[in-house]
Amino acid sequence: MSAVPGVYQLSDPKSFAFATARKRWPTIITQAKDTVEAYINAQSGNDKLVEQGKVIIDGIDNILLEFNNNGIIRKFTEEEIKLIPSLESYNIELDTLEKTPTWLNGPWLLIEGYLYRLLDVIIKRQSEWTKYDIFEILKRDAFKSSAFGIYELAIRYKTLSEELKNLNGKLDNEKAKLLFEEFVDISLWGNATDLSLLANATLEDIQSRQGKEARAKSSKNIIDNDLPEAWERFLSVPAEERRIDFVLDNAGFEFYTDLAFTLFLLDAKLVKNVTFHCKTRPWMVSDTMIKDYKLFIEDMNNKEWFPDHREDLDYFVNSIEKYHQNGQFKLADSEFWTCAYDYTKLSPADDKFGGAELYKYFQDSTLVIVKGDLNYRKLTSDREWPKTTSFKTALESLAHSNIHILALRTCKADVCVGLPEGLEEELIENWKKLGNEVGELWCSSGKWAVISYSSGN
Repeated sequence: MSAVPGVYQLSDPKSFAFATARKRWPTIITQAKDTVEAYINAQSGNDKLVEQGKVIIDGIDNILLEFNNNGIIRKFTEEEIKLIPSLESYNIELDTLEKTPTWLNGPWLLIEGYLYRLLDVIIKRQSEWTKYDIFEILKRDAFKSSAFGIYELAIRYKTLSEELKNLNGKLDNEKAKLLFEEFVDISLWGNATDLSLLANATLEDIQSRQGKEARAKSSKNIIDNDLPEAWERFLSVPAEERRIDFVLDNAGFEFYTDLAFTLFLLDAKLVKNVTFHCKTRPWMVSDTMIKDYKLFIEDMNNKEWFPDHREDLDYFVNSIEKYHQNGQFKLADSEFWTCAYDYTKLSPADDKFGGAELYKYFQDSTLVIVKGDLNYRKLTSDREWPKTTSFKTALESLAHSNIHILALRTCKADVCVGLPEGLEEELIENWKKLGNEVGELWCSSGKWAVISYSSGN
């Protein structure tokens, strides 16, 4: 058996990690400071909050100073760990490294997570700020700017939903499969610019030539596609027993598409229930927390933000709220998702940070749909796997966990597996022909995607 490769490093100039640390992180830190300053300036009558806010700004300034000097990554203090016990996971991981990492030299996945946890604990140490989401404005503004796609999906979904309800659970498997593929596609790309199957809004149209052509077009940039295997798994469980779990990525429009997927599954009576797994804290700028669901409902109901197509938007909101209230749609969170570990620690051995609990829970799920780039990096341990490595090999212990994983990921980082022989070389060459100096960075462009499945056996 060949040795397991190392993880991607911030010091590799040919990696996306290199540019991310040097260009994106300083921007995120600076924007965080600006957001706190704006929040302070908008307050009146809460002197304690303002004074504590100044302490937070000093803390963020110190991060910037350490970053600009390529300072050593310090361990979290006993005081910080007492406040937030899951921070200990970062100290444990830092202790495993042969060399002391700095802001620009160390494992990308670990240091990136550390940055967001450091920002979070600087804020959480202040009593008036414990519930403050430093990224909330960015998340909501991004959703507000997606009005066209929001309208399009709501309009088309309402027509489809009404037809599904008339069928009362009698949607045949072939049409169900095509619609399942369509909602996977929308959830994968996180946009509604090419709602091929929903465009005509009737079930009779989904098998049309135009529908087939649209599906072929949308799938040409999916470079590893295990959806047929996942669908077989889906059908192997009786509909009245099927449970789907989503490990979420972004709030905003992507969250909206995940909700549309959920509504389809429930309206068509294809599943018993759906659970969304969220982060416990602000994370990676755009990740979803449980409280973002309530804000989503508020924003969808905002007639100033979305004045048009109110009947369609209200239908969408009322539908998901009905399922939320009757328990068929649930939201959960866990400290595990933002601790230092990759998902090989999703195992019975991790009884400290939530891994063991999730491991047991997911074994009873029909499909665990894992969304987005960071979750994919954690699934594959962000290792420098050859691109032709199988997804199951890259999952390591998770491939034998009896957890049925379906990863939906647009490629925005270095790690990628499951490619056929020769495709990587072709992608590198094509990326260079488009005027890009480093051909290997095709993998971080967001232009390609993977739909990868593991049965856990």
